[in-house]
Amino acid sequence: GEKKITKQTLSTNKTSAQKDGYRFFMEKEIYEQSSVMSDTMMGRVYEEGISFDELDERFFDGIESIKICACGTSYHSALASSYLFERISKIPTQVEIASEFRYKEPLLNPKTLFVTISQSGETADTLEALKIASRAGLKTLSICNVDNSSIVRESNKAILTRAGIEKGVASTKAFATQTMVLWMLSLYIAQLRESVSSEFLANEIKAMLHTPASLLVSDSLHAKIHRMSKKYLHGHGFFFIGRDIFFPLALEGALKLKEISYLHAEGYPAGEMKHGPIALADSQLFTVALMPKTLHYEKIKSNVEELSARDSTILAISPLEFELADDFIKTSHDTHPMLEFFEMMVVTQLLALEISVRLGNDVDMPRNLAKSVTVE
Repeated sequence: GEKKITKQTLSTNKTSAQKDGYRFFMEKEIYEQSSVMSDTMMGRVYEEGISFDELDERFFDGIESIKICACGTSYHSALASSYLFERISKIPTQVEIASEFRYKEPLLNPKTLFVTISQSGETADTLEALKIASRAGLKTLSICNVDNSSIVRESNKAILTRAGIEKGVASTKAFATQTMVLWMLSLYIAQLRESVSSEFLANEIKAMLHTPASLLVSDSLHAKIHRMSKKYLHGHGFFFIGRDIFFPLALEGALKLKEISYLHAEGYPAGEMKHGPIALADSQLFTVALMPKTLHYEKIKSNVEELSARDSTILAISPLEFELADDFIKTSHDTHPMLEFFEMMVVTQLLALEISVRLGNDVDMPRNLAKSVTVE
């Protein structure tokens, strides 16, 4: 019966929840991302295409648009995926914060696929948004890390992220695996609809199979971020800036820093800087610039140059050397935007971790926060 499962689950949780020599669970979970990503892809990603045992192809019949609802970190993975669903699957996609969606008297179309994303599967606002969509007769799909959770049970279909137990309150590997599942899903729908060429599909899958490599943490990278972090403990705050899928990554990088360091950080689309935020720029304002080689490099470069000219302290993360950077972290994957995304994600996670450790914070249990938000 159900009781037995719960007991077993608890004992499994205890045994797998050891820190294994890491200082914090969050640190361990950052390092685990490479191996859990292989679990996420197992039996789903093949050279010839994407396969989900959880889905049947007919499920997407008649679907003309996608709406995604989520909160917090899951919202950032949703936002990143909206670029992929439109670019790859060629399906109009809208993303909303669940707590906003619930109360706006949303207009819903039964030809919309309603997707919810949640690590725990118990997020109150996301669960309520899902119930609204179900009542309106929409097909529902959840992307979740916990099997048999409320959101999974409430959805027509569910894809599990297989990240394993995540103990750190600030989500790392759950975000990485959610983003991966969404990328895989965008390709799966593209296959069904033949919205991309077979060459494009083959190239995406080739990149996808390299993802675990892009998530490996080298000792030298971690040591460099540790050394660098001492400069970033005091200041007016942080801008994380990026374009395209690197804008949601900037939001996520800023959220990680806020959650565990308690320093003020904002994520912005790089092109929005001149519409107000650049007024804050001075030497005590730190800009973390996500500068991928494969996506709008010249544009972001010019945005960062503007900030530098106004004396902002620049930490540039890029495969390409940037002469105006006060600090520079060179990334090695420069052949595909998603590989750049995952590698830069790790850099931002380690940056938040190292700043917080220097400030003496309990990284795993940040003040005022809970692992899953089950209140509204």
